[in-house]
This record gives sequence, C-alpha cells and structure tokens, in this order.
Amino acid sequence: MTRASWPSVADYPDRLSAEAILGLLTGAELPCYIASNEFVPGLGSAFSVRVPAHLVRQARWLLEQSRVPDSELTELAMRMPRDESTDE
Repeated sequence: MTRASWPSVADYPDRLSAEAILGLLTGAELPCYIASNEFVPGLGSAFSVRVPAHLVRQARWLLEQSRVPDSELTELAMRMPRDESTDE
C-alpha cells in the first residue's frame, strides 16, 4: 500500500491544525503525513492527516483521548484574568 492510499483520520481547513495532530501521532510513533490541496504554499484549504490502514483505529483512539470538549474551550476563553494584586 502506497502512502497516497493511506486513509484519512482527520481533516482540517488549515495546515496548523493538521500539523498539531501530526505531532500528536508522530509522538505516539505512528507513521503519518499530511495530504493537502495546497499547490502554492499558504493557499491550501483542505488538509488531511493520513495513516496506514492497519493503524486507523489506534490513531482515531489517540485523537479521541486528546480531544478537549468545545464547552471546556469556551469556558477557558470566557474566564476573566485573575487580578494577582488582590490575591492574598
């Protein structure tokens, strides 16, 4: 099976998100790469993280375990910064 035929485990509209997932999977020692429609650097709109077919289940499990719920992200974004001068 050639790399071009590896299935996608995650798709993103930007390279930065795909690279973050690539880092997670390579950190777990899974072979992976990013396929994209980016013919000119900076002009892509579809980025797919791909792994060998026999590792799809493991890769998706890792992605699920590392997922931060949207509600938690919203809560973190909405928190007011602590005023350290009032801390005792």
